[in-house]
Amino acid sequence: MDNIELRPLKATDMGAVCKIISAIGARQFKDCFDITNFDGKKDIKTVGFEIFFDIAGIVISNIPRAEKEIMSFVASVAGMDVKELEEMPFANYGELVARIVTKDDFKDFFSQVMKLFNH
Repeated sequence: MDNIELRPLKATDMGAVCKIISAIGARQFKDCFDITNFDGKKDIKTVGFEIFFDIAGIVISNIPRAEKEIMSFVASVAGMDVKELEEMPFANYGELVARIVTKDDFKDFFSQVMKLFNH
């Protein structure tokens, strides 16, 4: 799995991420961004990391509803064809998804979204 090089996320990935969020049900994300859940003693990076894990949990529990969109996004970031990805062993696919959602630029995106909710 380490031999698959992940490309940096870019502006055009926003549409794919939005499709995934929509397929999952964006309303489920609302509680992740509730600023009353944070005591004000945490820095934005810590808050962004916590939000990232909350969102990852939602994504994982709703994969069946967003499978097509997730497959397309993962294939794009990994430089693979969707068919090739579909044939990947289960554990390898899970590892690949985990590598993508733990990328710094993926976490940074949600940290930036959190800043919008604090203004």
